[in-house]
Amino acid sequence: MSSKEYKIDEAIDLGYQASGHVSGLSIIAEIYDETGVKDTSNFPDVTLVEVGSSGTYRGSFIPDAEGTWQVITYVTPSGDGQVVKNYSVGFHNVHSVGDAIVAMNVKIDDLDTKVDSLDTPPMAF
Repeated sequence: MSSKEYKIDEAIDLGYQASGHVSGLSIIAEIYDETGVKDTSNFPDVTLVEVGSSGTYRGSFIPDAEGTWQVITYVTPSGDGQVVKNYSVGFHNVHSVGDAIVAMNVKIDDLDTKVDSLDTPPMAF
C-alpha cells in the first residue's frame, strides 16, 4: 500500500495564490470524493477566504474515506485560474506513523536503560 499524505477525518488545508496577488476575488474549491464523485450534499463547494488583502486564499475540508480525493480550485464565476490537486487519504498518514515511531523509540530507550541497570552486577559487601 502506498503512503498516505492525509488522514481520514482530519482537515486538509487548501490554499490558492491568485495570479499577480490579485485581492478581492471569489475563490471556490470543488471537492470530489474518493470515488471521483462531486457529492455536494456531503461535501459542498468550499469558499476560500482571503488572508488580509494578499491575494492568498485559504479554506479546508475533511475527507471521510480512504482513497484519492481531488480538489478543483478556481476564480468564480469566470472559472479562470483553475488548479487541480489530488490528496491521498488513508487511516494513517505519514506524519502519524512518524509520531508513533518516535514514541516507540522513547519507550525502547527507557526499556534499554532499565535492562542495563539489571545487567549491572550487585555490589559485594
